[in-house]
Amino acid sequence: MVTTTTTPSAPASAGRSARRRPGLAVFAALNAVSAWGGAVALTAGFVDFGDRLNRRLPFASPVLAGIALALIVALPSSLLAWQAWNGDRRVDRVAIVTGGLLVAWIAVQLVFLRAFSAFQPAYAAIGAALIVAGRRHLRGIPPHRAPYR
Repeated sequence: MVTTTTTPSAPASAGRSARRRPGLAVFAALNAVSAWGGAVALTAGFVDFGDRLNRRLPFASPVLAGIALALIVALPSSLLAWQAWNGDRRVDRVAIVTGGLLVAWIAVQLVFLRAFSAFQPAYAAIGAALIVAGRRHLRGIPPHRAPYR
């Protein structure tokens, strides 16, 4: 007679809530695609801010700016989209952090470049919306009333 011992493992649904948030997932995915596109465009040299603005970038490097955009905005937005689509229980906290990073990215951009673009208030608003979506859900507002659920 062969006896096997099994160790209980976390269920397949560990880390997941009972509810996916497809609206938030699509919203975050669109932001992620936009950020990945910007990161690739900056690092590949498809976007040029001109000599004056390029000199204001850290180390006067659009490549470094593209890498930072990928790490600070695109990657967290991608993670948020994945978690929201799959119903991960940590999605609200990730939404708050992702939104905060996006707002901080815009603030730092304004400080370094000292130039205004219509995209800046739009992306700051997107970051704020992500923060609101995460906070409202964490506070116990029913999911059907939370934005981008």
